[in-house]
Amino acid sequence: MGMASFSDDETLVRSELKSLAATFHLAQQTSPQFSILSMGMSADYMLAIEEGSTMIRIGSMLFGERNQEPDVKK
Repeated sequence: MGMASFSDDETLVRSELKSLAATFHLAQQTSPQFSILSMGMSADYMLAIEEGSTMIRIGSMLFGERNQEPDVKK
């Protein structure tokens, strides 16, 4: 699973996804059993698909945003 920066900067996110895809394809040359390019989450899944992702994670689209846990001090 590769993740791009959590950013509204589409150019940055696309660049990082391209880099992740290139790394995947390089690894595939020596390990052809790698068949799933998992990258992209709810905020950037369309860009990830455009850049070649074959598996996305869209949990917050389905279940909503996570609640922030309180800062617990021990």
